[in-house]
Amino acid sequence: MKTLTELSTDKSTFSIGRAFSDGWALVSKHLGYYILGGIVSVVISIVAGIIPFVGNLASQLILSPCLMAGAIYVTWRISKGIGWTDLGDMFKGFKFLSPIIISATIQFAVMVTLAVLFLLNYLNLIIKFFEVAQGPGVLNNQEEIRELFRQILTPESVMLFLFLMFFILLISIIWVFKIHFIVIYKMQAWPAMEMSRKIATRNLFPLIGYFLLMGIIIIISAIPCGIGLLFSLPLMIGSSYSAFAQITHCDEPDEINEEMFDFLANNKTE
Repeated sequence: MKTLTELSTDKSTFSIGRAFSDGWALVSKHLGYYILGGIVSVVISIVAGIIPFVGNLASQLILSPCLMAGAIYVTWRISKGIGWTDLGDMFKGFKFLSPIIISATIQFAVMVTLAVLFLLNYLNLIIKFFEVAQGPGVLNNQEEIRELFRQILTPESVMLFLFLMFFILLISIIWVFKIHFIVIYKMQAWPAMEMSRKIATRNLFPLIGYFLLMGIIIIISAIPCGIGLLFSLPLMIGSSYSAFAQITHCDEPDEINEEMFDFLANNKTE
């Protein structure tokens, strides 16, 4: 595995095709666990979502990133030749709770700030639109509604919206490996985000291609009642790990310190 010093100046890249092929080869070895883990994760998110606002926020900033960290951990182990034999391993991402929450909060705050700056330009129009589009007078305000809609949906606003989506995608790309660095390199939040940014900017175009292709796969797989997501989401986990491994060589043989991931003392004697 390359050191952080090496990665700071290293110009290694990755192959998109190899990321998908190697990633699928990894997750397919224990596909049943990945599918079951995905179902458990969805159930947890649904239960959390029952709590208004707080539940969704907790899911976005804590539950989903920590469960992703657990998936990265087991995928890393599989690449080392260690099988996934305990479903509870999917929760070991919570061992990195503090840096994961901080990094997720920073990314969330940046994205929300960009969205707010975009909406501020059209806030008055949006407020007026909702005022006239509600209540019993909505049938009498059709012309005003159409006019407000035309003022909101201008070529300029469409371009600004596309720029917003591009920058949100860019943020997702540059910090795509932050959890990998937190789990595999045991880094704190900001150093992990900075290291992710460094290697991502050197692989910007391959990562954009990967994100677009993975997005298409996920959209298509969601069409048949979402059943395809049971396979495409494990593929996403495996392929993103493979891209990271191609750059960092973190899948090269060495010993994993199991004590760092054991929750109970009696597990250390196994």
